[in-house]
Amino acid sequence: MYTLLVVDDEKWVRQGLSLTIDWLSEGIELIGEAEDGEEALTRIRNESPDIIITDIKMPRMDGLDLMEALRNRPKKVYVIIISGYSDFEYAQKALKYGAYDYVLKPIEETALLEVVRRCVSDLDRENERRHHLTEMSGRIRESLPLARQHFLEMLLLGGIVDPPSELEAKWQALNMTLNPHALTVLAVKIHLWGPKASGEKDRSWIRMALANIAEEIAAGRGQAVACPIDHNADAEMVVLFSGDSSYDGKKKRRKYAFPDEMKAIIDAAKRYLGLTISIGISGPGSMTELAQCYEEALHACSNAFYDGFGKVYDSGQLSVQAYKPHAYVGPDGSWETRVHQAMKLGDDGAIHEGVDLLIEHAQSARERISPLHVSRGIRLLLQSLGQKWEAAHPYRTAPGIDRFNETIVNADLPLAQLGDALRHALLHCASESRGSGHRTRIVELGMQFSHQHYMKGITMNDAAEHLFLNPSYFSKVFHEEAGETYSKYLARLRMNKAKQLLKTSSLKIYEIADQVGYADFRHFSKTFKEIEGVTPGQYRDLGI
Repeated sequence: MYTLLVVDDEKWVRQGLSLTIDWLSEGIELIGEAEDGEEALTRIRNESPDIIITDIKMPRMDGLDLMEALRNRPKKVYVIIISGYSDFEYAQKALKYGAYDYVLKPIEETALLEVVRRCVSDLDRENERRHHLTEMSGRIRESLPLARQHFLEMLLLGGIVDPPSELEAKWQALNMTLNPHALTVLAVKIHLWGPKASGEKDRSWIRMALANIAEEIAAGRGQAVACPIDHNADAEMVVLFSGDSSYDGKKKRRKYAFPDEMKAIIDAAKRYLGLTISIGISGPGSMTELAQCYEEALHACSNAFYDGFGKVYDSGQLSVQAYKPHAYVGPDGSWETRVHQAMKLGDDGAIHEGVDLLIEHAQSARERISPLHVSRGIRLLLQSLGQKWEAAHPYRTAPGIDRFNETIVNADLPLAQLGDALRHALLHCASESRGSGHRTRIVELGMQFSHQHYMKGITMNDAAEHLFLNPSYFSKVFHEEAGETYSKYLARLRMNKAKQLLKTSSLKIYEIADQVGYADFRHFSKTFKEIEGVTPGQYRDLGI
C-alpha cells in the first residue's frame, strides 16, 4: 500500500480528488491534504508520502518551489502535477524538475488514474529493485553461484549503475565465463505450467530444471548462463549467451540460425517438464547494455500474445515499429467501469459487447503500441475489473470472483483465446450474482447495518427491523447464507474492533467495551475470553 498527499489551494479540488476516486482499490492510502507547498512540506516531513498530486500555481509556495524543496530528500517522491492549459509551460518546466507526469484541468478521472497506475507500477518495480539489491549484498557472501545469478539479475533489471570499470571488475571477481562485450539475452516466458506445478515451491524447482535444460542446449553454440526470475509477470527466466557467433557490424544481426537451438529448448521443456513456453531473443550487446537487451527480448517474446505460444521470437527477424512509449489503457479509458456495471445489472448483451470491443481494440492496437505494453495493459485492466467487483461486495466474497481470478487474472492466455475465456468468466459472475441475489442482498445489508451500528448495542431484532423483515426469517436467511448465526457474527465483529482498540489505544477496558456496544463490562470480558481464549487485559499485555 502506497501513501498519497493531495496539495491544492482550492478546497473543492482537494475534496474532489479525495472523495471521487476509490484510492484503496488502487492500492493507495490517502493520508491527507494541504493548501499550499509550505503546509505540504510539513506533512511530508512527518508522514513521508510516496505520491504527491499538486497544483502548479498556489499562494506562498507553488508546485515548482515544492519540487525544488524535495530535490535533496533521501526518499524519492513521485510528484504528479495538475495544471491548466494556460500553465502548460510551467508543467513542462515541472517535468524538467523531475515531476513524474502532469494532468490538465479540468481533471478527468480516467486520465488521472492512468497516470497514477503507471506511477504505482513504477513504484512496485523500484521497490523490487531495491529489495533485490539489498538481498544481493548478503548473498554474495553466501555462495558464488547465487551471487552470479543476482548480479546478472540486477544488471538485467537496471538495478546497478556502477561505472563500466567497476562492473568489469565485479564480472571478473565472480568468475563469469561469458564474454561481457558480446552478449545475447533470451527472455523465457512460461505460459502453461502443467500438472507438476501445484505451488510456488514446485514452480521454483521447475524454473531451476528449465534453467539447466536451457544452459545445456544453448552451450552447444558457446557459453550460456540461465537466470531464473521469481515474481515477474513478463518472464520467468533469462538466458545470457555469448559464443562463437559472428555479427554484422553495421546491422548487428546474427549470421547463424540461432532460433533453431531455442526451438530445441521449447521442445525439451514440453517433453520433460510439461511446460508451454515462448522465447524472445535480443540483439547483441555488452554487459552495460543488458537492461536494454532484456527489454528488447521481452518485447520480442510478447509477440506470443498475438501470434501464439510455444514459438521463438527473434528481434532480429521482427519488423520493429516506432511504437509510442505509453501504456495501453483499453478502448477508451472507462472499459472496466462499463463492463462492471453490466455485470451488476446482469446485462449479458452488454458483457458480450464489452468483451468484443476489448479484443477488437487490442488487435488494432498492435499497429501503434508494443505487444508488451498491450499485454501489460490488459493484465492491469482485468485486475482492476476484479477489484471493482470485489469492492462492490465489501461484506461478502464477490460472486464468481474465484473463478474469474483462476481462469483470467492468474491465467496466461493469448489474444485468440482471451475473448471466449473472459466472456465465460464474466457471464458466470453475473449469473451467480443473479442466482443468489435476494438472499445475498439481505445478508449484505444486514452486515452493512452491523458495521455502521455495532457500537450502539444493536441486536438481531434491530437489524431485521431495519430491513423490514420478520426476525425469524432474517435469522434463518443469515445463518444459511453466511454460515453462522447473526449473534455470532455480531460478537465477532465487536471483538475484532475491540482488539484493534486494545492494540492501538490507551483506553481503559471498560471504555473499549462501551465503544464496541457492551453496556455491561463483565459481559464484554466474558464474551471476549470465550472467543479469543484470553481476557482483554491479557490480550493487551501479550501484545498479540
